[in-house]
Amino acid sequence: MGRRRLTARTAGFQPVNRGSTPRGGMLNMWEVIKKFLDYLQEFVLTPAIVVILIWLFVLGLRKVDGISMYPYLHDKDIIGLYKLQYVYSKPKRGDVVVFRHTNTQYYVKRVIGLPGETIMVSGGKVYINGKQLDESEYLDSSVYTIPGNFLAEGVPYTIPDGQYFCMGDNRQNSTDSRDFGPVSLDLIKGRVVFVLYPFDHIKWVKRVDYSSLDGGISLDMLY
Repeated sequence: MGRRRLTARTAGFQPVNRGSTPRGGMLNMWEVIKKFLDYLQEFVLTPAIVVILIWLFVLGLRKVDGISMYPYLHDKDIIGLYKLQYVYSKPKRGDVVVFRHTNTQYYVKRVIGLPGETIMVSGGKVYINGKQLDESEYLDSSVYTIPGNFLAEGVPYTIPDGQYFCMGDNRQNSTDSRDFGPVSLDLIKGRVVFVLYPFDHIKWVKRVDYSSLDGGISLDMLY
């Protein structure tokens, strides 16, 4: 009998597929990477895109520079701006708005006069269409409204269509429509809806609903 040749198979050993383990490892690694990318998309990228879109088109934050709206708004307050407010509606009297004054300068003021109305400052008070405007909801009774370079004492001015007469609450320390005239709607960037900082001054910025111009006024809590 011839000698039987001993091979790996006859010795009971199974041949090793040298390419199977690394290939399986690569597949597992790609699965991990795919799951990680899916996680990033779902929990990081998508929320980030939503936040960016909201920041660009819906809400924005600005810092108050100066005391022209004091005491309702303070210098250095961080305020929230609703940018879409006037896409589907018009500014209301009493709205606190941000508008572009120059290419690099933005003002925060309160809307006082509306398009087509006749506004006048006389004896420290504001008159709309000949009736004294009750501003007691946001102004102290001691506040004296002075005229400006544009709106002279006792001289009525009719506001053109599409424009709004804006004033700061700090009437003797505010550069506003009394000095440079009404503000065009396309320059108004949105309505101030809340104060975010400092934390002890956090609040919603309420809308004022003037039920009449003969002394009646009520507060609209919608914001």
